[in-house]
Amino acid sequence: MLAKIKKKSKGDLLKVLSLTALANLIKVGINLVTTKVVAVLIGPSGVALVGQFSNLISILTTTSTGGISNGTVRYVSEYKENTPVSNQYIGASFSITLFFSTLSTLFLLVFSKQICMALFDDLTYISIIYITAFTLFLYSTNTLLLSVINGKKLYNKYILINLLSSLVGFIFTLILVYYFKVYGSLLALATYQSVVIIITVQVIKKKNLFSLREIEFSFSRTRWLNLLAYSLMAIIGLIWPVINIVIRTTLISEISISSAGIWEGMSRVSGFVLAIMGTAITTYFLPRFSEINNNFELKKELISGLKIVLSVTFMIISCLFIFKTTVVKVLFTEAFSAMEDLFLFQLIGDFFWVAKMIFVVILIAKAMTKKYIVLEAVFGILYLGLSYLFIYSGYGLKSIPLAHLIYNLLYFVTMIIVFRELLRPLKNDFVC
Repeated sequence: MLAKIKKKSKGDLLKVLSLTALANLIKVGINLVTTKVVAVLIGPSGVALVGQFSNLISILTTTSTGGISNGTVRYVSEYKENTPVSNQYIGASFSITLFFSTLSTLFLLVFSKQICMALFDDLTYISIIYITAFTLFLYSTNTLLLSVINGKKLYNKYILINLLSSLVGFIFTLILVYYFKVYGSLLALATYQSVVIIITVQVIKKKNLFSLREIEFSFSRTRWLNLLAYSLMAIIGLIWPVINIVIRTTLISEISISSAGIWEGMSRVSGFVLAIMGTAITTYFLPRFSEINNNFELKKELISGLKIVLSVTFMIISCLFIFKTTVVKVLFTEAFSAMEDLFLFQLIGDFFWVAKMIFVVILIAKAMTKKYIVLEAVFGILYLGLSYLFIYSGYGLKSIPLAHLIYNLLYFVTMIIVFRELLRPLKNDFVC
């Protein structure tokens, strides 16, 4: 029986990895063209500004949903056989999203000037902040619908929608950057996700994934509290885009805006690895770990997952490192040539990022809120501190990839220590 479970789980993981890899290969192809166009048309300094705004979008993705996306995945997965309870959680998720997206919109409108100056040191792009504010609810609703689809373990449809989203983003970016340069790139980031909700709703209806009419706003205290427990995790997760904004601003002031753009370029290459592996991890392991209720099965899933995921990750980063010169020439321009020196530290750091993320998903799936918050806060501060230390010690552009490597390595070692009991031989005990 256990052998059958293990075989099925391994098969599901390989299926998700295969689908994710295929979808992300197409997305990478799209991103190759997009990155090249953006790099040629707006250069390193423009790429740096786009990076600043991308981090704001990351923050808004969390605040506008109340940070409950992972909670929605967990409870929809946990109660997938109990439709009334599952629908109550979905209804509560919509209610929370409406509340927090309204607050986020008001915040953007009231503090638009301050936000614009903090990101761009210029009010030229303030209209981008206004546009983002007025489209935020559509963006957050789309994020919520994707969480529901993921929670129902509809992997094919989840990956399909993400792929179509990339195609829309590509078209938006290509047209807008060509005509409006930096402003167009920012405008594409601000609007395309809101348009994608049309695709998401159409896929849900045509494939009959679930009935939107059955979903009603829910204000159940129990459901809200269960979901909002994940908000604490999401809030602490906001430190990462904030840290990236701070680091990029420091690079601009201490070295140059072009250097910040080169680091952003390296982050985009790194993002290809994290997109493939990170999507596979959250798509498969979050709902899978949520439904497992005993340590024996959890351990089997964890060990099997680590072997498969890390093997694939190693192959990807090895290829990127071997062909780094070609990657830079194809994706960027001569202005980004200094990026080649960043590959080694960045890619090794990416390997350990993927390794520790599998453990982090256990914390999220099992709502281990305190451990998650402490670990994220400690290692976020460590990453920022190391970045500052290396920048002011004269390491130049290598400062951030080196800090990235060290903090992820230490984070992974810490996760091994935290889950040492789980990794030891154990009896068939229930998870607490």
